[in-house]
Amino acid sequence: MTVGNYTITYNSLTIWDTNDGRNVARAVVTISQNGRVVTQLYPRRDYYYESQQSMTIPGVRRTAADDLYVLLVDWQPITSQGATFKIYHNPLINWLWFGAYVFIFGTLVAAWPDREIVIERAVITVRAPALEA
Repeated sequence: MTVGNYTITYNSLTIWDTNDGRNVARAVVTISQNGRVVTQLYPRRDYYYESQQSMTIPGVRRTAADDLYVLLVDWQPITSQGATFKIYHNPLINWLWFGAYVFIFGTLVAAWPDREIVIERAVITVRAPALEA
């Protein structure tokens, strides 16, 4: 699948039980950008037997230019040859966070109290020269 300048390739799916009472289904996905492999992501879904609830953990690639999220949505329990993913591409999201920090810093600078100007009055006594008669 191609999203923006990324190519996402599904490699494999592994399902296993852990010692702490979970069933983990983890996919391996290769991310290529402009024709070269940049990373592998491991989105997974954990199923907790005791509470009978599942939790989805996305595979995330973050850069200064964008964020790429890959979520494992569904797979065939009989075979691991196919899986369904949700993919989110959020360009320039880190600039939004940078702008928030600039906004907070600017608010602190604007709210910083000014120095109080202290005006002191000085009383100067001037003696008039004595008149000679």
